[in-house]
Amino acid sequence: MSDDSLIALLILVALLTLIQPKNRLKKKSSRRILLTDDEQAMESCCGHVDSFGIKVIKQLPFISGMVCEIEEGQDQKLLTLNQSLRIEEDAKVYIVEENILATAIPTDTISLTGAPSLWPKTKGQGISVAIIDTGVAEHPDLNIKGGLSTLGDVFTDDFFDDNGHGTHVAGIVGANGGTRGLLGMAPEVDLYAVKALDKNGSGYVSDIIEGIAFAVQEGIDVANLSLGTGESSEALHRAVRKAALSSTILVAAAGNTGMTENPELLYPAKYPEVLSVGSVNNNEAFSRFSSYGSELDLLAYGENILSTFLGKSYRRESGTSMAAPQVSGALALLLGFGYRKKDAIRVLLKNAKRLSLPVEKQGRGLLSLAALANQY
Repeated sequence: MSDDSLIALLILVALLTLIQPKNRLKKKSSRRILLTDDEQAMESCCGHVDSFGIKVIKQLPFISGMVCEIEEGQDQKLLTLNQSLRIEEDAKVYIVEENILATAIPTDTISLTGAPSLWPKTKGQGISVAIIDTGVAEHPDLNIKGGLSTLGDVFTDDFFDDNGHGTHVAGIVGANGGTRGLLGMAPEVDLYAVKALDKNGSGYVSDIIEGIAFAVQEGIDVANLSLGTGESSEALHRAVRKAALSSTILVAAAGNTGMTENPELLYPAKYPEVLSVGSVNNNEAFSRFSSYGSELDLLAYGENILSTFLGKSYRRESGTSMAAPQVSGALALLLGFGYRKKDAIRVLLKNAKRLSLPVEKQGRGLLSLAALANQY
């Protein structure tokens, strides 16, 4: 063999040696939620996954689960730990506000709901509402009592909004008129910020689960979820069912898929344990963008809604994301009257205004509080 041939062979062997490890690293991996029967089983499972080289991103004790980074083919290995183990994708969740075509002429939406007629008796003082969203920014019209961020593998207290969506939602619930006189549905409510979505308005199901867990464990009265996913999740539903057994009311935006091929409600709004909210414009016409279906509970105004925004500013936004917090604020007012959870929901639905729409596009009707003013 010539010297040139030997050198070429050595180079080829060296290249193959470098390439092979890289190929082994190209295995696809994805975030998965592992669900166990109870917290003890979760701790046991968590202690064994290391033997398979699986990374635990974070534990979800609220639902006896955990989030792991799992490579292709490892699912079956995990089932050897526990045959009752359930494994699902940690699906992406998004704000439900983008690319909305609004037709409503801007107006004082809060007055349309009838909320001001209840303010002589209650403005929501002593009632807590968690905004599970992109966080909430500092604003002179918002009184944020506390909160946390569920993004990443550990909790932090940095719930600052770097998107704007959560700040807008918070103002609809509880703007207090600090500078410009803008008032939300319940101006004296205690607001809590839960940053479960990033600056792009996206997060994971597991981040939302931790937000719900925070609301339940802290005894928050109402949790607003102006977000959604098209993917059903047993993990998310387990968290929702646990919240249903607590004193916390979950309110969620129906979604903005009304003009798509699949106009059904998003999750978690689609779950029966959640109060789902669709949108109408200020003339009580159904918003073309609003998701709808048999699971829809209620309508509220969702077009050209003025509220607080980043940089201590104000802005108009549209979407079922803007309709849901009107219902959350309305519940805060009813709870302020002394109603308990189930009674507050019952009264809210009973007093909704029936519209000339099929039931799948209105549920019980349009949010309306004016008739309640004469009852107290």
